[in-house]
Amino acid sequence: MTVSLSRRPQTSLEYPPIGNYEILAKLATGGMGEVYLAKQRGPVAFSRNVVLKKLHPDHTREPQFVAMFLNEAQISANLVHSNIVHVYELFEEGSGYVLAMEYVRGGTVLRLLRAASKAGRALPLGPALRIAIAVAEALHYAYTTPDEHGVPRHVIHRDVSPSNVLIGYDGRVKLADFGVAKALDSEMTQGTSIKGKYGYLSPEQVRCKPLDNRSDIFSLGILLWEMTTGQALFRRENDVAMMYAVVEEPIQRPSEVVPDYAPEVEAVVMKALERDREARYSTALELADELRRIAHERGLDIEAGALAELVSATIPDDQVAFGRIGTEEETPRPSRPRARTLLTGDWSDWSEAGSYASVEISPTRQPAPKASRGPVVVTTLLMIALTIAFWAWVVPAVT
Repeated sequence: MTVSLSRRPQTSLEYPPIGNYEILAKLATGGMGEVYLAKQRGPVAFSRNVVLKKLHPDHTREPQFVAMFLNEAQISANLVHSNIVHVYELFEEGSGYVLAMEYVRGGTVLRLLRAASKAGRALPLGPALRIAIAVAEALHYAYTTPDEHGVPRHVIHRDVSPSNVLIGYDGRVKLADFGVAKALDSEMTQGTSIKGKYGYLSPEQVRCKPLDNRSDIFSLGILLWEMTTGQALFRRENDVAMMYAVVEEPIQRPSEVVPDYAPEVEAVVMKALERDREARYSTALELADELRRIAHERGLDIEAGALAELVSATIPDDQVAFGRIGTEEETPRPSRPRARTLLTGDWSDWSEAGSYASVEISPTRQPAPKASRGPVVVTTLLMIALTIAFWAWVVPAVT
């Protein structure tokens, strides 16, 4: 998500400080809380701009929201990498929690895709490969970096999508929003829930199968497909149709959309999009190395300067980029199955909410406060009914 500061007044006098941070502007309000641009000050004229994510006080009574918010803090704070948005601190303010995060001037890949779509083209191949390489390196680091005991953290992002990849005016690439990420543990191996965005799920996510790093590789394959074709791969009329497309429909080759598509890049994309994860790249670093080799052989400019020029030309205003803060509505649920219609090539009506917001769908009842147990039961029953309808009605009807 991006916000233009040039169209917003300086608002330090309108908002009281949050913790030790002076508020410069309110950037957004979402379903989970609010986002602010703030300044941290210290001794000897020390200061730096940060982004604050504040969990709405109403959600402090909802375990699923608190868990997602704290999960982002706990995971991100231990991931120190140049291609990952850094979390400086987590603190309590009043009755809510606040995350202080790295300030990124720029936009998102979604913003670049929207602009390219309006111009009827894809992203330039060099900058697109630079973005994919940077995200792949971030994913590899998150999965393999050791903890304090020397054991790999095995963090799976589970939400790799255009709105969660931030691009700076300086050409830096930052993977944001580890709110639905998870370290590989017993809950993950049981495959108890779907988490992520419908159009960027891996087949094993849709089927609630055990996950590993190759799930993120599939999602990155979708992102690379879209950046280099200028169209949406699994976008359909409704959420169930999107999930069906991910697991069952033939995956269109990029060269079927772009006639002069580079065959070497297509080979990488299609390998990342193998539904059998054993046939995908075993690590994200392998994918990054392959793209780097292709760029070198083709003489493509994958340096920061080329991407910086693209971002500056596409997003001319002074903008702040940040990850998801939820939606204006409740957590989205799969919509009722309707006729499957392919919708591609236009991001103008996409938002970073709605069907492309991050979701968590669990078929098991989660603990909830007594006052909200009724809605949780209803939601759980609805999820079960939709799952049954998807596999018992939609799948047979389209096969």
